[in-house]
Amino acid sequence: MSFSVNLGCWRSVFAVPSDVVDKGLKLASAYQLRVLLYILRHCEDELSNGIIGRELNMHEEDVKDSIKFWIDRGLIVQMGDELSPGQDVKEKTLVTKTAEKAIDQNKDEEKLPAGAGEELHGYYRPNYQDQAKLPAGADEELPQSRPRMLSRQQRPDSFYVAQRLSEDSDLAALMDEAQIILGKPLSSGDTGTLVMLKETDGLPVDVLIMLLQYCVSIGKGNMRTVEKIGVSWADEGIANLELAENKIRRMKERNNAWNRVSGIFGIKNIGSPTKKQLEYAEKWLMTWCFSDEMLRESYERCVDTKGELNLRYIDGILSRWYNDNIRNVEQIPVLKGKNKKISDKSEQSKASYDIDELEAFSIFD
Repeated sequence: MSFSVNLGCWRSVFAVPSDVVDKGLKLASAYQLRVLLYILRHCEDELSNGIIGRELNMHEEDVKDSIKFWIDRGLIVQMGDELSPGQDVKEKTLVTKTAEKAIDQNKDEEKLPAGAGEELHGYYRPNYQDQAKLPAGADEELPQSRPRMLSRQQRPDSFYVAQRLSEDSDLAALMDEAQIILGKPLSSGDTGTLVMLKETDGLPVDVLIMLLQYCVSIGKGNMRTVEKIGVSWADEGIANLELAENKIRRMKERNNAWNRVSGIFGIKNIGSPTKKQLEYAEKWLMTWCFSDEMLRESYERCVDTKGELNLRYIDGILSRWYNDNIRNVEQIPVLKGKNKKISDKSEQSKASYDIDELEAFSIFD
């Protein structure tokens, strides 16, 4: 009797090292696992960060960071452009020699001095690799330098992030919650941003969760927006849930105010409103409490005079009305009449002066 065995998808298999599960599964992100599985499956093919990125729908920098994550764990060794299986690494080793060499090479390429901090294009950034290698209390012995203000902070690398996730259960829980809120796996850059906002900017985990929820609610569930708003919150000292709730309520009120103003002016909103637009809307509606009719009147006067919409000009009109205690359209002609009398008087005065001057000249003729 003859028979055959149908292995189906099991006919084509590839090996996955046990260390991936034993040492890396708990710390690795979804992107890092995807990159490793793709490399193992296509180990005989010619690969590059660009090829892997296109196949996995990832940015090349995220692919590069993911590969470095496995290099730091000793699972992969990089010699030039070639990747090879790593040797057995002791469980307590934090940084492999290959990872140290890669870090040193990166420093040489950037021409940055090694130390507790690095300067890049005039900005200060902490050296997370050196922080991870220093024993407890060692940083107290180092001379303290005063950091400069950042225009854009440097995210920690994947090695530092992985180490912090293994040490801080609240931080690890934040990453799980962030993936649920955003509805997608976090890239190494995403996790680095959240670690930076918590440890460098000082935002607590519960505030960061509220920030993520707010960004998703306004249709801006991307890490760039999260970082931008998070840094501004840190600068304003928003360090607890009550302050975060108040900030979100005010931001929503300002956005609603601008939506109302743009509807009155007939502006088609493209993208998010600017900071100045939000400030104008908040002042006109929430501080000065002008009605829709008054806003429309100021808009028409602006367009009739300037030939275009000019928010600064409208702000000037409304400012005069507010200072003159004009709160409805019926009061505007009264002021206009007063101004007209003053203007006529001024013109009359100017005309009589000119006539007298002409007569004085005629005496000498």
